Amino acid sequence: MRRKRRKGSLKETLSYALHNDDSNLYSVSFRDMEVVKTESLNDFLRREDADVPVPITRILSIVRDGKIVWQKGQKQVSVKRSGAR
Repeated sequence: MRRKRRKGSLKETLSYALHNDDSNLYSVSFRDMEVVKTESLNDFLRREDADVPVPITRILSIVRDGKIVWQKGQKQVSVKRSGAR
């Protein structure tokens, strides 16, 4: 019997943001050379479609509405929706 492979928590968080929540509430912080940049999730994904995407290993954190929902090195994902979207 073949076991289902589970996505990493970063991929789970991104998938949740895109398919089950309002992606406009999310921002992504990542290393760009020696600088840490922060962009909205939608802008970050547009960058990913460009010629030189940001490697997933450079993502440092994902923030939803001011609260960190994923951080590099974190083992659990805890995305909790606020009352209003």
